[in-house]
Amino acid sequence: MKRNKKPKVEKNTHQHLPNFETMMQDNELPFLEPDEDMNDDEEDEFLADSNLSLGRSISKGIPWSKFSEQEIQGILKTHFEKLGFNVVWRHRDDPANEGGIDLECIREDGSIRIIVAVKKKPKKESLAQVVELSDEQANQRIYVYVNGASQSFRNKIPRFKQTVEFWDEKRIETELNKTGMTLWLKIDNSPANSAIHKIILSVIEAIITKQPHNTSLKPTVEIMETIWAMKDRAVTVYKCSNMAQLMCEDPHRFGKLDYDAVQNIIVWTLDYIYVKSLLSLKNIFNDLSPELKKILNDIYKKTKGRSNWPMLLTYNLGFKSGEVISTISEYEQKKTDWKELDINVEKKIKNSRIFQFEWTRLDEAADEFRRLSIWAYGLESTIDDLYKKCISGQVQS
Repeated sequence: MKRNKKPKVEKNTHQHLPNFETMMQDNELPFLEPDEDMNDDEEDEFLADSNLSLGRSISKGIPWSKFSEQEIQGILKTHFEKLGFNVVWRHRDDPANEGGIDLECIREDGSIRIIVAVKKKPKKESLAQVVELSDEQANQRIYVYVNGASQSFRNKIPRFKQTVEFWDEKRIETELNKTGMTLWLKIDNSPANSAIHKIILSVIEAIITKQPHNTSLKPTVEIMETIWAMKDRAVTVYKCSNMAQLMCEDPHRFGKLDYDAVQNIIVWTLDYIYVKSLLSLKNIFNDLSPELKKILNDIYKKTKGRSNWPMLLTYNLGFKSGEVISTISEYEQKKTDWKELDINVEKKIKNSRIFQFEWTRLDEAADEFRRLSIWAYGLESTIDDLYKKCISGQVQS
């Protein structure tokens, strides 16, 4: 009696399946191709959403190449002040006599002196500044360089390593972790923050530009649909940022996290908010029709005394490239104004039984999301006014 043969089993059948990991790396996933009839904005939103769904990073980290040398000096100045140093900004305050030193950081008791020089893409000629730095009396000499360095410069680095520390972008971020500034810089230079900046500029342009009188104020169906889409995205920003704030305010929700993990959580959350709402809002405000600009202008004139406008228009961009110097000037002014009050408050806290808690990196993140939720609430309230007044017919000419 013949036995039935067992069916032949193909070995390594998985080899016939597409390698999705390789396809993702090579951007060859067919379902990630945008439709041909999509416009540029729709294509951007589709690709951003697809990349987020696949776990790809939307944020590109800290754009060191976009900062000017003076901005990097300002960032490091703030860092060393947070570490308890009195900082003299030689390059800004007395460039003719800086002697190769951009920042001079001294402990209040004079026990420690740190000197810092900053250069973007140094070349062989920049070695003269390194020589000046190495000859100075100091506890620590730091030469910061970003955006790479010429080979002729890098070849000479070993000669000075005994006296001078060389910080590239990676080392800078490692040092900034000590004061939490790495997180600040990642938040302030995120796509989310950039989108907020552009939305604010679009709103300002609409409310300060004199609108033509011959433009009809009667809202069309298309305008109402646009306002509804704006409302929907603004609610998403508000709810997501509010939820993120609540999560970060209770660090026990996450367990024990190191600083890198905290940064990853915050950046990913901001990427999500950007993709799901802020990117679309930025595109809508960037392409506002003349009719909608006039309606927004009219609403501002009628409601500019309401609190939603300061919430919407006074968002602090922080250490965003191009904004660092103005941010530091504002910070220095506030520090001067509040110095006496800070001293008095500190004395009262020391002499009282006020419950003191440990401020963590997640608390800093919660504070950032609180600012974002306040801004989003201002935007949502403004859009509510647009919608209500269009429905009621109060904007009709």
